[in-house]
Amino acid sequence: MSAGASPDPPIWRVVRSVDDSALDGSYRSGMPRRTTPLTQLRAMPAMKRVDVVLAMALTVLLVLQLLLLPGLEHRLWIAATYGPICLGLALRRDHPVIVGFGTQLLLSLTIAHVQGPAGPVTIAWFCALYALAVWTRPWVFAAALVFVVLANGGVDFFRHPQDAGAQFGLGAAAVMVLVRVVVGGRDRQLRVAERERQVAAREAVVEERERIARELHDVIAHHVSTMVMQAGAERRTLGEEQADTREVLGTIERVGRGALTEMRRMVAMLRQDPAHDLTPQPTLADVPELVRQMQSAGLPVSLQISGERRELSRGIELSAYRIVQEALTNALKHTQGARASVQIRYGLDQLELEVRDDGQGAVAPVHGGGHGLVGMRERVAMYGGSIEAGPDEPVGFAVRVRLPVR
Repeated sequence: MSAGASPDPPIWRVVRSVDDSALDGSYRSGMPRRTTPLTQLRAMPAMKRVDVVLAMALTVLLVLQLLLLPGLEHRLWIAATYGPICLGLALRRDHPVIVGFGTQLLLSLTIAHVQGPAGPVTIAWFCALYALAVWTRPWVFAAALVFVVLANGGVDFFRHPQDAGAQFGLGAAAVMVLVRVVVGGRDRQLRVAERERQVAAREAVVEERERIARELHDVIAHHVSTMVMQAGAERRTLGEEQADTREVLGTIERVGRGALTEMRRMVAMLRQDPAHDLTPQPTLADVPELVRQMQSAGLPVSLQISGERRELSRGIELSAYRIVQEALTNALKHTQGARASVQIRYGLDQLELEVRDDGQGAVAPVHGGGHGLVGMRERVAMYGGSIEAGPDEPVGFAVRVRLPVR
């Protein structure tokens, strides 16, 4: 069955998944998850991953120095001292005070007794001082300045201005102040912006979940109302000789009506637009009308439906419709002169949705009543399905969803 006949689109290719850990509470529950150091590294934030890679690289370089440099004394002592300094860089964003003070303290205690090779440990020292300069509170930074000056002999500058150690200590402190002024302010602004972005993302998820809850409360209310009416109708057909059954059905009817009353109160609390009370919730049967609306708005859309069309649960039908709606709205808003295609496949135990466009617009969240990919993820995770979205080849964007129907 198809509408808007068109040749079959090319095979859909997924580039990026937007739904991974969100499904752990459903169909992945209880399944053992294999993790490797590489997967853990990929799961880290980008800047944290940079620190880990840098720490590993400096440690490897240090080991090579200890193995290959001729005439080097106290190799084990150098490894025991310089190794933690290089490895500590992996923790400098989470613990800048510990890494910064610890690095300077280790160097100060050992430099008089051990003359190790420069290079990796020098880079690690600079990175640790950077963490102290940029990612600490003002009073911690002031204490760090004093500590760095004292540890590097800067107090001897006024007595011995020509002393290289004294000049180095004051120079290090001056560089820390400069970095704090130039880089620290920008870094703090970026962190504030990142926190605001995270808050906005959480608020979008909460808002989308409230929207889904409102729609599902309508679906549940319909089911409960049907049960109450059937119980009442059955009770009225029974004679006096079936008093026990009549009483049970009467109890079901009373409890059901009470549940409906509480459900209406809850829906009224969640409802943002009272006008929606009179609007029936859409299903997959309304997708052809949605396609016509998108075509009228200027987006050519083809619709293909395959498999045995059957009635699914109202929640699945509603979620599937909303996913198609969000994907088409995204294509309409962010692609110019593009064509879109919608494929709905009814399988034995799952419903497959595929929405693609051939435009070159920016991939961005949409707000056609929901929050784009955020809303899709929430709806799919609720039913234990899977969603994949990403740039399509050679151009365009594609969304593919699987929802279990058993």
